[in-house]
Amino acid sequence: MEKNKLEQNVKDETEKAFPLKIGLEIHGYLNTKEKLFCMCRTNGDEKPNSRICPICTGTPGSKPMAPNVEAIHKMIQIALIFGAKINYNNVIWQRKHYNWADLPKGYQITISGAHATTNATGGKFKGINLTELHLEEDPAQWNPDSGKINYNRSGLPLIEIVTEPEFSNSGQVAEWLKSLLLSLSYIKAVRKNAGIKVDVNISTYGERVEMKNLNSIEKIKNAIDYEIMRQLENYQNGIEQKRDTLAFDEKLGKTIKMRSKEGAADYRFITDPDLPIIKIDKKFVNSIKAEMPEMPDEKLSKLLNKYNVSEEDAKILTKNLELVEFFEKLIDAGVDVNKNMSWVTIELLRILNYNKKTLEDEDIDIRPEHLTELIKAIDEKEITILKGKQIMNDFIPRSFSIKEHKSEIKNIDDAAIENLCKQVIDENLHVVQDYKNGKSASLNFLIGAVMRLSERRADFKIVRDVFRRLLNE
Repeated sequence: MEKNKLEQNVKDETEKAFPLKIGLEIHGYLNTKEKLFCMCRTNGDEKPNSRICPICTGTPGSKPMAPNVEAIHKMIQIALIFGAKINYNNVIWQRKHYNWADLPKGYQITISGAHATTNATGGKFKGINLTELHLEEDPAQWNPDSGKINYNRSGLPLIEIVTEPEFSNSGQVAEWLKSLLLSLSYIKAVRKNAGIKVDVNISTYGERVEMKNLNSIEKIKNAIDYEIMRQLENYQNGIEQKRDTLAFDEKLGKTIKMRSKEGAADYRFITDPDLPIIKIDKKFVNSIKAEMPEMPDEKLSKLLNKYNVSEEDAKILTKNLELVEFFEKLIDAGVDVNKNMSWVTIELLRILNYNKKTLEDEDIDIRPEHLTELIKAIDEKEITILKGKQIMNDFIPRSFSIKEHKSEIKNIDDAAIENLCKQVIDENLHVVQDYKNGKSASLNFLIGAVMRLSERRADFKIVRDVFRRLLNE
């Protein structure tokens, strides 16, 4: 029997006997301006050890400042996405002890532990129940090859989201994580381009194992698939599955044991005496709830059912909150969006992608009212589609009202088009002869010449018709 078929048979038969359980511990860098317990910036100079102070480097005698309110704000937003129960009182910071080169104090400050009251519990997202979510600080960045440590990352505010072990396969995990990341982007909770780190817990027939620090969805999927097969094959061979901590070697495509899995007691959790108990006011939570945007599923449903947008276009629009809200403002301004959808999903995205920008970038200011003016001018045939596309190129970094440039961009009349066509014929007699000899592509060259001379203000169809009349006379 072929190896792949044998592996599938082993997997199918074993899964019938043992329920597969997969749970996630997701770590995301919160989108704050300062670190969790000091005033060091979270972004800026990326030179190693350029954004540090005695607090985030664990200098003896230093003490943490009060926790960053912005981080608590983001934590509440994330809890609201899940519909989790927020703990308002008696939330205590803990010291989680372990020895590792990237941990300057010898412990990590976290709101977790065997007997801790975490920031929020319960809730659900896309059919998967949430166990808890909590705040903690990130350790430093250690390079095991050079032995050097970069403390820029030390003290960055992290959110940890822990799910129940309710996933049943890697594909489900991948799609769930994509949906979660999209929702987090709507509230700008997680730092852009910082990614996530995910610990995956898997159990089949024995103790669960934990795969640490998986930092891409593809890597997570591959690691899960390999680990399931490894455990099931071990069962067939009578090998006991112990509770281990594993790393996934992407080059080898396999998991490697790091150490035996620690229990809560191994971390020697104690209350941090330097930090106060967190107390959250319900009015504060309600004010955050009132400012929450509609989530991707709500936006998608509205586009499909209220505005009759095609599913393909709706999915493109809802990938970005700024884009879908931009689109909704065009609707409010009276634009026939289904007729003019390409100006958003193609042309607007074209100029942004070409310039490697997004609508949310601080140096970009493209206003819906300016695109509305442009679309309406094209619909009313005041300017050509080609001229409209050229104008959009100039909407980066800031759009403008075309009303101020009407004399420069409005269509030229039929008489002016005919004069330009005659001029191009006189200047390109050899191309004209090629056309008369049967080279139809020569007509495109002549039309292009007129479009350039008119700065795209000539109607393409009229130019083509005029050339055909003049060349056939």
